[in-house]
Amino acid sequence: MGKWLTGRRVACGGQSDADGTWAEFYLADVKGCVPLRKGLSFEQGATLLINPLTAWAMVDTAKRGRHRAIVQTAAASQLGRMVLRLARDAGMPLINVVRRQEQEDLLRALGAEVVLNSESVSFEARLREECRRLKATIGFDAVCGEMTGRILGAMAPGAMVLVYGVLSFEPAGGLDGRDLIFGRKRVEGFWLTDWIRKAGFLRVFQATGQIQKRFADGSFATQVRKKLRLEDVPAGILEYQKAMTAGKILIGPGQ
Repeated sequence: MGKWLTGRRVACGGQSDADGTWAEFYLADVKGCVPLRKGLSFEQGATLLINPLTAWAMVDTAKRGRHRAIVQTAAASQLGRMVLRLARDAGMPLINVVRRQEQEDLLRALGAEVVLNSESVSFEARLREECRRLKATIGFDAVCGEMTGRILGAMAPGAMVLVYGVLSFEPAGGLDGRDLIFGRKRVEGFWLTDWIRKAGFLRVFQATGQIQKRFADGSFATQVRKKLRLEDVPAGILEYQKAMTAGKILIGPGQ
């Protein structure tokens, strides 16, 4: 396979202690390399694995678990918008949770039907109402902290929350022991690297093929607001943290 990939453009990722992709040269495991299709730019290729594949994997998890509807936090993020499109195509109702009015407006413009502002005084009541109405039994949580328990508590017995981010920088909280014991609810961590390892090369290859088709037809797109050199990365990280929904910042070694 290494010979087959020689000279091809690929997307790749690294999670080892010895190496990483923020570099001019990177030694990659051949199993972690995905060939890029013609017409897909390097910029979109650089964003291929993390957000799109995470969104695809989580929605696939919901479908395989026969969940009827989904709750997602950080819904206005690049990943959240991809979950919105995938859930719509799968015919799965989606409850989108955001923090600001402009994020709510953005998602509604993209066709989201249910958008809840977590800063609203009626948030808890509306979340429970929508979970009950749509029969939501799985949540994708990028925030963690108290939000994890708020989502889990709003859903029916047997529900689960996949925590895939820690934007709050706080431990998962607000969990009611009665939900865990008598409601048979659970919280699990979702790490894409583990999912890739368990899914196997063929399934990941098929998934990335479908994702690239979506980039080609315009149903998927990653907004890029800036490209930086390696030496400018520290300042770029601080800038990105101030407005994460404004677009990604790419690193272009040698540019």
